[in-house]
Amino acid sequence: MSTIEGIIRQNTDNPLLKVTSIRYFETNKGLVGYQCETNIDGVQICNDGMGGATYLDGEFKSTKNFEHLSEWSLEDLIDKYENNS
Repeated sequence: MSTIEGIIRQNTDNPLLKVTSIRYFETNKGLVGYQCETNIDGVQICNDGMGGATYLDGEFKSTKNFEHLSEWSLEDLIDKYENNS
């Protein structure tokens, strides 16, 4: 899939990237971080719980079609999963 194709698919009501599970954890500072598995092999949505942004994690070949997604778009995907669980 080309990057353009990924952008077009992601900007629909039925996004290509979806959260399939979430693991919450407590940091050594007592804050909460999370690691989300997605329906795309090798792509995770993460937040280390240390005050930084939510980000995509994985090899470039797996994440390149989703680079355009902002932190807020990633958070929206998590919210959709949590509201449907």
